[in-house]
Amino acid sequence: MVSHYHRGPLFYAWFAAMHSRVDLLFVDSRPEDRLLAVAEEILVRVKELERMGNCHDPASDLARLNADPSHEIPDELRLVLDACGSYREQTLGLFDPWFEGRCNLSGFLKGYALDQIAPMVKEHGIKDALVNMGNSSVMAVGCQPGCTDGWLVSRALPAVDGHEGVLLCDECLSTSGNDSPSRRHIVNPLTHELIGGQRTVSVVTPRGALGEVLSTALFVATDGQREQLLRRFSEARLIDL
Repeated sequence: MVSHYHRGPLFYAWFAAMHSRVDLLFVDSRPEDRLLAVAEEILVRVKELERMGNCHDPASDLARLNADPSHEIPDELRLVLDACGSYREQTLGLFDPWFEGRCNLSGFLKGYALDQIAPMVKEHGIKDALVNMGNSSVMAVGCQPGCTDGWLVSRALPAVDGHEGVLLCDECLSTSGNDSPSRRHIVNPLTHELIGGQRTVSVVTPRGALGEVLSTALFVATDGQREQLLRRFSEARLIDL
């Protein structure tokens, strides 16, 4: 179900998916029902991806594959897994959704979803939009009201006066890490150790999936590995937020 609020040229909608809240902000003067239809279309697509790749849902294709490697999987999931395998090689093994014989696409799938949403928004003629998934993945399309250079965002929210932000224009901002001293949820694929310490890594990329890959890999990386990754992925920008 999509909840929404509409006032003037601003249309704001939100729904729950992928263990997160998905926020959509459109700058568009068309009738509310047309913009709500776009939001509902996005909800349907995100839910499709969730049913495909949510490893915590026993009925998902990914969970079935984790339980039985011979399980037949849909073409799209195969493409996603192939992409993850390619990224694993390109990131020196620092991005690896496979651990102890199981695959967890939780982070990657959010970035992949953003890459699906971007063309949907544009195909419906919405030139300016901001999409946030779970306060760690944000996509900016076009520009915010009153700005011709893009959207000024702080993590996943529009930045306000007095707060640091980064300007995004048709780009994605992805953040990985630990938001508290006690949180340890990212495994170093090379050492199989959980990464401790309260710190995060944010990266700006032209695609959401790439952002999820790099923010995770850069969080795990040593200084030398980080320099190597940033040289290899020259289209990415490391951001201090």
